[in-house]
Amino acid sequence: MKHPRLLPLFLATSFLAAYVSLYYAAAFSVLPSGPGGPVRRSIFFEVYLFRPDDLVREWLGSPPDPAILDRAAVVVVAGAIFAWAGSLGWLANRLIGADRGLTRLERFVFAAGVGLNLVSTYVLAIGLIGWLDRAIAFFLPAVLTFAGAGWLWWRNHREPVWHVAERRASPVRKQWLWLIVPFVAVIWLGGMLPPIEFDVREYHLQVPKEFYQQGRITFLPHNVYGNMAMGTEMLSLLAMVVADDWWLGALAGKTLTASFAPLAALALFAAGRRLVSTTAGFVAAAAFISVPWIAQVSMLGLVEGAVACYLFLALYAFLLYATPGQAMPVAERGPASDHHTMREHAALADRSRLVLAGYLVGAAVAAKYPAALFVAVPFTAATIWSQVRRRWQVAWTSMALFLLAMAIGCGLWFAKNWALTGNPTYPLLYDLFGGETRTAEKDAQWMRAHQPHVFSLAQLAEDLMRVGLTSPWLSPVLLPLAALAVLNGRHRRMAMVLAAYFAYVIAVWWLFTHRIDRFWIPAIPVLALLAGIGAEWTESKPWRVVLLAALVLGAVGNFLAVASPVIADNRFFAPLARLREDPLRVDPWTRYFNNHAPDGCILMVGEAQVFDFRPRVVYDTCFDSSQFERLVKNRSPEEIRKSLLSMGITHVYVHWGEIARYRATYGYTEFVRPEVFDGLVAQGVLEPLPEIGGHPGRAYRVSVERSSLPPALLLPGTLP
Repeated sequence: MKHPRLLPLFLATSFLAAYVSLYYAAAFSVLPSGPGGPVRRSIFFEVYLFRPDDLVREWLGSPPDPAILDRAAVVVVAGAIFAWAGSLGWLANRLIGADRGLTRLERFVFAAGVGLNLVSTYVLAIGLIGWLDRAIAFFLPAVLTFAGAGWLWWRNHREPVWHVAERRASPVRKQWLWLIVPFVAVIWLGGMLPPIEFDVREYHLQVPKEFYQQGRITFLPHNVYGNMAMGTEMLSLLAMVVADDWWLGALAGKTLTASFAPLAALALFAAGRRLVSTTAGFVAAAAFISVPWIAQVSMLGLVEGAVACYLFLALYAFLLYATPGQAMPVAERGPASDHHTMREHAALADRSRLVLAGYLVGAAVAAKYPAALFVAVPFTAATIWSQVRRRWQVAWTSMALFLLAMAIGCGLWFAKNWALTGNPTYPLLYDLFGGETRTAEKDAQWMRAHQPHVFSLAQLAEDLMRVGLTSPWLSPVLLPLAALAVLNGRHRRMAMVLAAYFAYVIAVWWLFTHRIDRFWIPAIPVLALLAGIGAEWTESKPWRVVLLAALVLGAVGNFLAVASPVIADNRFFAPLARLREDPLRVDPWTRYFNNHAPDGCILMVGEAQVFDFRPRVVYDTCFDSSQFERLVKNRSPEEIRKSLLSMGITHVYVHWGEIARYRATYGYTEFVRPEVFDGLVAQGVLEPLPEIGGHPGRAYRVSVERSSLPPALLLPGTLP
């Protein structure tokens, strides 16, 4: 054990303590606030630390009615799909030789990452040819995959198993794992719960539900988001097909989406252990999985956790390619344990690692369009740079392999959009490609909502402060430990590369996106690996004590936040059947239509969160043309009534609260006004249903009788 340098130790400890103090003193209005306004982050300690029974009661629901066995079907469906994906990914990595020289853990994380995107792409292909209702199209490939993986494992199970040799003794003990396990448990339990987030109910789960119900993947003119790359959502679609139930499948798919966070944590542990030390790997994994942002997006069913996982797996694969001699593994058994064979394996795996990195870059793009800027552009540039000093034949071959692998990872999504809409990047790049149903007006509306508007130094300072401290769901240890990575002389070069990549992501986020916080959180694994490096800046025992104290304090505070109802729904053990219709989750009009018109068809006006509706729905997002306007504008009452009935529409529901929100933010058609509905009622086209007190929504029944009112009562803008 080296003697600590007192001044650096004092400065590092002071910096860490100062940041933690500022973090817990920071206040913002996202948290529930009392009469005094916003509250500090330390509120979680005050509310739950000394009253944990309050937290447990929330987990059981109100009234308490604990249930856990009803999650069994969700776990079985999600587990079966994950097992198929892992087996398929393992076979693919074996085929290209990307698993040579990897440890068991590394083989697992890369197999899972590759396999999940392979399965997703397969579901897309099957959906495009209209075979979603053919169970054999999924069960037969799965059986063949399991059979092939089992046979290959039996044939090669005696080959050398690699592990990473420690450069020095690690102070990490198994007891430290308790810092990670609670977060994994909460993320999985939250992932199994019914959705509550707007985007998830508007398209992340709603679009797979539509594809499942129609038996094929098609262009959706009413939901612009449903025509983007939806790599993660294909797992939910597959779960619906396997379960033969869109509701159960959605919960299983949401659980699979949540599983990307633990998978990324395992990858961070593997990378930190190989590239730095076991301690660095543990700190990186713990720092990542405990970030409330990661827990929130994972439990809600958002896809940023999947993008973060693919981003880091691609980064790890590229680091293995770019630095093949670093942290050389050794074999646990077998004749291949000599140094010569190890280097031979590394040489054979070299190009396959580049292919692996390229495919995982494509997987990130398939999960979310912004990854094209965040991941594809910098990794392509890095690949070009890595070939500068190579012979041109080798360089061109390597570049071609990387680009081909990336295209395989995401190319089918762009081909699908090109074929269905005429725009491979639909709805983006309208000026270049155009696109089905898009107009200059709609594109301008989209751009106003999804691009930054203020580029002042003051705005930059405010946004950087948000990234560094005031964003609601950061972590008290992630940023300061990452900053300390510059003190680690042994790994300073790697730290500078990682810091530069993180800075690039933040720059792209600030320059080209609408600066929503969760758009930059896919870069959190990069910060986490930096935190692992920073944790190892010195081997002194006093620093180990400081580090463990900071990790424990951060883990306790983060867990109290993550397990609370502020981050996401935390009724982890409440019955799923009760949560499906729970008033805290489901709008009262949704419950009304589910109970009173289950076989009807509802025309939604202004309401796009339609996932929980059991009746058939006709809807549109605020960025699409209004279905209601198309059916009503410039038509006579009888034409309107006939059009509604010909589409099977039995009810019309208008959400004035959502329409007001759209008009204050993104924009919404001015045709939809209360007087239009009053006129349709007066003309006998619609019959109003009783109002729900205090609710801004209004519902109507479509009249099946022909109106006998005179043409004088026609609406302004309609035709007699």
